[in-house]
Amino acid sequence: MRLGARSLKTGMAVTIALTIAVFFNLVPPIMAGVAAAVTTQPSVRRSFRAMIQNIYGNLIGAAIAILFVVSFGDNPIVVGLAVVIVIAIHLKFRLYDTLTLSMVTVIFVMSSGETNTGLFILAAMKRFVLVCIGVGSATLVNTLLLPPKYEDHLYESILNQTTELFKWIRLLGEGASDNTKIKSERSAFDVKKLKIENYYHWYREERVYSRKLRYVKLRRVVIFKEMITATGLLHRILDELDRNENAYRLLPPDFTKTLKEQLYALIAYHERVLLKFDGKVRQKRHEEQTKKDNGYKMALAAAFTAHFEVIGTEDWLDLFPLIASIIDYSRHIEHLDMLVDSFQTYHKKENRIKFSQEWVE
Repeated sequence: MRLGARSLKTGMAVTIALTIAVFFNLVPPIMAGVAAAVTTQPSVRRSFRAMIQNIYGNLIGAAIAILFVVSFGDNPIVVGLAVVIVIAIHLKFRLYDTLTLSMVTVIFVMSSGETNTGLFILAAMKRFVLVCIGVGSATLVNTLLLPPKYEDHLYESILNQTTELFKWIRLLGEGASDNTKIKSERSAFDVKKLKIENYYHWYREERVYSRKLRYVKLRRVVIFKEMITATGLLHRILDELDRNENAYRLLPPDFTKTLKEQLYALIAYHERVLLKFDGKVRQKRHEEQTKKDNGYKMALAAAFTAHFEVIGTEDWLDLFPLIASIIDYSRHIEHLDMLVDSFQTYHKKENRIKFSQEWVE
């Protein structure tokens, strides 16, 4: 874990919320700090959505707290019952993200200790205002201070994950990998895959208000989705190679050579497409190499058909998922290349990813 922008923004939001509460003499100010701490979100859009949901949820919680105290008092049993009612209402209206803060609001409001009904209602309203101050501070800080740029993190994560997969597939293809190490790496790839999916969803949620930039954003969302799909297929190929390592080693030399040539050509193709998206590959040279690599596709199909005719109908079943994954991977790389080419044709100034790694969420 690294201390990043989100941690800094959470601390600043808490500081601002506490400062505002103390300035206006609202007690207890810690309630504003708690609200700011639990509502800092990973994206600007989620911050606004969380702010609206928290205002609704805490308004419900404050209203129920006032109703229960006025009707039944503030003994522990009544407080517990009020919390149960708040949970039920939040589950009914799917306000899952604001449930924790709403329960805190109920407990804080009902524990004010005021016996006069008018003073209690006034104290309850002040505590609701404290929650709004905390939520507003978190949203303001997340919007204005170092708004997250998930495009950089997403592209870098995909690039790193894909590069690692390239390395391990080459090692497995040559029979030079360590079995224990590859299994631990496969588990690590699953964790990184989830991280990439989170970055993708956060990036897709980011709003773009310029019409021109909105089209750029939508095209990039499609490209990143295809990159993630291609990386997932590459992960599947690694799994199939590792799972059928013994069957792979028993293949005829000619078929093994054709399989490796096709796979390594696809890997090189994939590398060039990723670098092409970042503007680091010459278009003419890329097209020339792609035409050469496409020749391996027909050779692999022909070699597999010939191998199947020789070995019969049983042993080839172990190889079929691997061959199918390679063919599917080939189709998606070609589609990704087409998407990148189309993007760079229409958006020449926006075809580069500019890394800004100073802050990490």
